[in-house]
Amino acid sequence: GTEGLVIAAKAYPALRDMNAIIREDRVRKEYLTITVGAPPKGRHEAWLYHSEKNNKVTVRPQPAEGYKKIITEVEVLEQNGPFALCRIGLVTGRTHQIRAHLAFLGAPVLGDIKYGNRKMNERTGFKTQALCAVRLTFGEIPPENTLQYLAGKTVELPDPEIVRRFHALARAGKD
Repeated sequence: GTEGLVIAAKAYPALRDMNAIIREDRVRKEYLTITVGAPPKGRHEAWLYHSEKNNKVTVRPQPAEGYKKIITEVEVLEQNGPFALCRIGLVTGRTHQIRAHLAFLGAPVLGDIKYGNRKMNERTGFKTQALCAVRLTFGEIPPENTLQYLAGKTVELPDPEIVRRFHALARAGKD
């Protein structure tokens, strides 16, 4: 359900080396999202457990057996009524991390049927999560990596639709 930038490879060497870049945390991923309520801004740490059985995660404030640490950076860009447009930076990238962590922080992603606010989803007509991958920033990449030319580069989605969707919500709230 997430929209925006996607990483893909045309050939096996590029796939292998991109997987290494991701595994070694050499790329920073940033997202825009619309939340119900404004999450607290800053760098948030918690622990996440992924249940393979129902493909759902649980977030808790303290470590526990089977839980993995998650770190999510939150910046609230705009607020309007019950909604906030936020920039999210992933320090760790776990399954459902953004959606579950924001819900845990009290500001679920609009349109999220798994961790979100069902009443607000119905009221706004959002049937998919308002989450968009907008920026990839590549860090240092070793010279032996075939994708070394990406070192220090940023790929950004110009004029993401999610910003227009946020402003449309704000206008609808004034009607």
